Amino acid sequence: MGVYRCLTVVGALLLMTAGPAFAGGGRGGSNEADRLRLDQQAYGLLRIEWGQYAHLNDITMLRGDVTCDGREDRVLGWLDQDSPEGLFYRVMLATDAVGEAEAFSVLGDMAAMSVSLPADRKGAVHMDAVEPLLCARGDLPEATIRMEPRLPDAEAAALTGIGGTCGTAIRLDDGLCDSIRLFWLRRPAGGERFVLHRN
Repeated sequence: MGVYRCLTVVGALLLMTAGPAFAGGGRGGSNEADRLRLDQQAYGLLRIEWGQYAHLNDITMLRGDVTCDGREDRVLGWLDQDSPEGLFYRVMLATDAVGEAEAFSVLGDMAAMSVSLPADRKGAVHMDAVEPLLCARGDLPEATIRMEPRLPDAEAAALTGIGGTCGTAIRLDDGLCDSIRLFWLRRPAGGERFVLHRN
């Protein structure tokens, strides 16, 4: 298991009906109806990955091309305070850039890939991390999530040390420690699709 991946599927409660069968690259998203359908599928994947305690009011959803395939992905971020293993900031990418065999879960046209970032000592121990990746003034970090403008591929590869890195970073800030950036790898490296960079 990679240090930053959440490998446990929490449940299978779907809040909306799935769209067409997953085809690993067949979504369009060119009009508002398509965007709404894909948003619904992303929220359905959220329920599969994170379960009933992930309230929509506590979740941030972003849209953008994280995988550098020219199509719009969904990124969801949530501070999970309910895990018995500790405090985690969860990031889920809903995309069609991976096949069904590689995805954590699939709904309609979208597949989910999840990352868990330990946000307290207990979570860090659970993930075999040296220390929490998010900092807090009190009990909880005040983390924000956003997408950065896409970097040239060569610059992204230089930052991560891995060729084939997509230059669109998912950025997390807690206002105290260095920013965390998650980059998507076009080809898995060591079984991982995300690489983490701090600055």
